[in-house]
Amino acid sequence: MKKSIIAVLLLIVFSTVSAFAVDPASFNVSTAVAGINKMKITTAAFNGATPVSFDDAIIYAGPLTVTAPGAQTFSAYLSTMSNKRTGYKVTMGATAMTSTVAGQTTSYINYTVGVNTKSLTTAGATVVTPVDVITVASLTGLTSQSHPITLSVDATSFNAAVEGNYSGTVTFTYIAN
Repeated sequence: MKKSIIAVLLLIVFSTVSAFAVDPASFNVSTAVAGINKMKITTAAFNGATPVSFDDAIIYAGPLTVTAPGAQTFSAYLSTMSNKRTGYKVTMGATAMTSTVAGQTTSYINYTVGVNTKSLTTAGATVVTPVDVITVASLTGLTSQSHPITLSVDATSFNAAVEGNYSGTVTFTYIAN
């Protein structure tokens, strides 16, 4: 009799447990992180940590007005921010300052521009091959860089220049890997 009662009680316990057992509930969590690939010339070294702070950094718009040969005094930084997993690079190109007057020979003033220990010197009408100034092979998170830009005007071509208005362009190109 005791065995029958114990068997019945065990049967009730097991049937009650299985009656209240349910499959676990779950849900997935997912997101998509957008690519952040930003570059600009800023008036101060950028040291922020968010895309909003990068967007708020003050842009150096120029122009850099040259009044004498040699090293130029100005505050400009090549600043980048990226989360590109496969990295990126930035190249720098430049054209000599030119003065063009109809019916006259184009005149040139050369200069050397530098960023991040790399430099490029213009050569009159000759197109100079751009140089890599930032190379990042890969990233594991959002990161930023900021490097001062230097510029020195060639004394020989500046002092020998004919009268006129001269302008040249320094161009930075951001290339995602």
